[in-house]
Amino acid sequence: MSSRGGMWTLSRAVDSFERHRERWDTLNKASGNHILLDSGLVSLLLRHFGSDRIFLAVCDEPDRPGMALVEKTRSGFWQTFQPSQAPLGLILLGSGHDVPGQMRRLIRSLPGYALGLAVLHQDPDYSAFAGLPPGGGVETVDYIRTARVTFSGTFEDYWKARDRHFVRDLARRRRRLTESGIPAELSTIREPGHVAQAIREYGRLETAGWKAELGTAISADNPQGAFYRELLEHFCERQEAVVYRLVLGGKTAAANLCLARDGMLVVLKTTYDESLPAFSPGRLLDEDMRRALFTEGRIKVEEYYGPFNESQGKWTDEVRTLFHVNVYRSGAVRRLQQVVKTSLAWLRDRRKPPHPPAA
Repeated sequence: MSSRGGMWTLSRAVDSFERHRERWDTLNKASGNHILLDSGLVSLLLRHFGSDRIFLAVCDEPDRPGMALVEKTRSGFWQTFQPSQAPLGLILLGSGHDVPGQMRRLIRSLPGYALGLAVLHQDPDYSAFAGLPPGGGVETVDYIRTARVTFSGTFEDYWKARDRHFVRDLARRRRRLTESGIPAELSTIREPGHVAQAIREYGRLETAGWKAELGTAISADNPQGAFYRELLEHFCERQEAVVYRLVLGGKTAAANLCLARDGMLVVLKTTYDESLPAFSPGRLLDEDMRRALFTEGRIKVEEYYGPFNESQGKWTDEVRTLFHVNVYRSGAVRRLQQVVKTSLAWLRDRRKPPHPPAA
């Protein structure tokens, strides 16, 4: 199927994406070359978590190329394909010119009579949707605040800027570890052939912790474990992945699964041994990892791409807001949507039981 004027074409993503990987990567390289938008990651997301409901949309306009993975969420409304393992929205635009118009043309290309498209998980530093003026059928919604660590100067300078109570607490835990006679080592895994064992060790830690109770833990034999094993193997082959581990007494006590490209390190997943709270192995690993990154000098920024929390605030004060963009078929559709939301909120308030009188 195609849009009017032949500017957008749509196909089932699980069947067609592999044929378009080179085109996807060419567009990504022209748009910042973000590793979280690499076709290798996208391909694995589709293979492990995709379905035939997901469409690959391709815009062939020479001055405004674009590609996106989209799926229908309810009658008339669509969104970018967004499994929880994808930190960023899977859409690429080659130009920041008339982005709302380009999205409305995509909306008119979607099967049925589409009314709106939600573009999810956008990073203002890498998105063609950053800075869009409000109105005209476009709505920007804050998603999460997320943190980064910039590696400039020396580790000593960075460490002096941290809260002194936090620094003292980590030093105290490290002394406790030394006094216990437990040898500690920072270990890195970069070889594809060692990734499977790293995922088994990671799964051992995570399935013994709180994530197991929620059913979200990675293990070597579940779909998440298979995805991250294949992902890290793929990027290790390109020297763009690394697993950092804190090894205590010969056993992995904490691990960070990471991708790296063009001076950016993205920490995808973290875990630690919850039976060792006296040593705080997760924090000791983060300290050792960052000390090594400052020394090596290849990485210029570490990205979290998860919700900012108090613990992360001890490591950095660099925080920005990721956002979603809702694009409607027209301004009238957006106004109608707002009326519906307001009416539903009013009805919910009306149905709430009245508060009992004060005693």
